[in-house]
Amino acid sequence: MSVLNNLSHYDQFLRNTFHADDAGLERLQAEAKQEGLPPISIGPEQGKFLQLLIQLNGATKVLEIGALGGYSGAWMARALPSEGKLISLELEEKHALFTRRQWAALGLADKTEIRVGPALDSLPGLADEAPFDLIFIDADKNNYPAYLEWALRYSKSGTVILGDNVSMGGRLADPEHQENPGIRGMRQFAEEMAANPRLVSTVVPYADGIAVGVVK
Repeated sequence: MSVLNNLSHYDQFLRNTFHADDAGLERLQAEAKQEGLPPISIGPEQGKFLQLLIQLNGATKVLEIGALGGYSGAWMARALPSEGKLISLELEEKHALFTRRQWAALGLADKTEIRVGPALDSLPGLADEAPFDLIFIDADKNNYPAYLEWALRYSKSGTVILGDNVSMGGRLADPEHQENPGIRGMRQFAEEMAANPRLVSTVVPYADGIAVGVVK
């Protein structure tokens, strides 16, 4: 389901050695392709990165904005302890149904929950679940600045906030694409991540770029 497969020999070695999907994740990706889900999920490198961050900060509560087919959520839910919880927001009912089935098949049903509808409608209802230990944003790019506001509202000291696709396929800083709403939203998001006094932030150059910030 991910299009992140045009790898150099070195990157392929790293994927084979450190990041390879197991049988369950391979099945998820194959079935997502069969069902026609968009081929826009993160790659295994980013999945392992999310896993490491969750384990490094001892996360027990994770919020994901944008579930798609459940691949990134599977990586994160697997990293959580048995009492941990992943809440994932997904716009499309079709994607949510697919994701629930996949998470159940992977033995993750008890640690996961998916809520369907526009994320900006769902986010106000999460106040009782906050604060979260890690928040991963991977949804409609024009709304990233609004998602960042909610992420900060639902954070505490030590919370990790991530936003995928910062590069926008290499177009983020291209003068010819600055009228694109998604690029404008991502650019604002990146600038606010960098400037917010509550955050220590950078961009990790995995694939299309992941912004990472830690709340002070």
